[in-house]
Amino acid sequence: MSQPEIRVMTHDDIDFVMRLQGMVGWGNTRDDAERSLYYEPGGCFVARVGDVDVGIVNSFLYGDVGFIGNLIVLPEIRGRGVGEALMKRAIERLNSEGAETIRLDGVQRAIPLYERLGFMGEYWSLRYSGISSKAPHRGIEPLEREDLEQVARLDRRFFGLDRTQKLRRVQHDFPDLCYMASKGGEVRGYIMAKPGASNVRVGPWICDPKCIEFSELLLNALMSKTEGRRIWIGLPEFNKAAVKIVEGKGYAQMPSSLRMCYGSCKKVEDVLGIFGVGAPDKG
Repeated sequence: MSQPEIRVMTHDDIDFVMRLQGMVGWGNTRDDAERSLYYEPGGCFVARVGDVDVGIVNSFLYGDVGFIGNLIVLPEIRGRGVGEALMKRAIERLNSEGAETIRLDGVQRAIPLYERLGFMGEYWSLRYSGISSKAPHRGIEPLEREDLEQVARLDRRFFGLDRTQKLRRVQHDFPDLCYMASKGGEVRGYIMAKPGASNVRVGPWICDPKCIEFSELLLNALMSKTEGRRIWIGLPEFNKAAVKIVEGKGYAQMPSSLRMCYGSCKKVEDVLGIFGVGAPDKG
């Protein structure tokens, strides 16, 4: 097989992206793909061998920290270096634009590839799923556009990086799936969600551990809004409070991913305030 050619993804590639997403069953939608191109128009890539598109990968940059995700290769082409070529292109792009640390959530079958490229494991990024039902959420309010400045400030305290652009877009697209909790005139927690192909995908879900009483109420508000629908949540293994909440609601644990890092592995996040990841490919 000839060496793959790697090119920057465009909106004309979305049909191919959705074909690959359908093969792996990660639940991403066409809107997810469109948003990725909106966030990083030069950071999403397609691999081509001959005259056939064979794989994709996305990269996202937050200052000096990057994230890589959605690495997918056609099943019949796997094991021939396409995934490695895509990863190297994503790493090259992030490094060239200032990333000193690169992170990803690796599904278990891909971990050996990432290790060969120099990524190291940090912690397990757990996955849970369950059916929403109404639950008490007194004191939780809808998250409005004018709240985003405070929300982004809280988010930076715990995520450690500025993802204001992404928070604004999700709130704009799905305002009915965004909630917050305030105390003393300050936002102490918030939760957002997006419709998936067959579920509602929670995240980010951030709460100040000093006001931990809001954490479950935030999820309750979202569950009440989406009553009867399947919920998907990813969360860091070290946030035991988050694990207790979702397991207490009867959510089933699914196969986990390994949060991995490359480069300086600069620690920026405080996982005790991260109750739900924003998205596996974006951190």
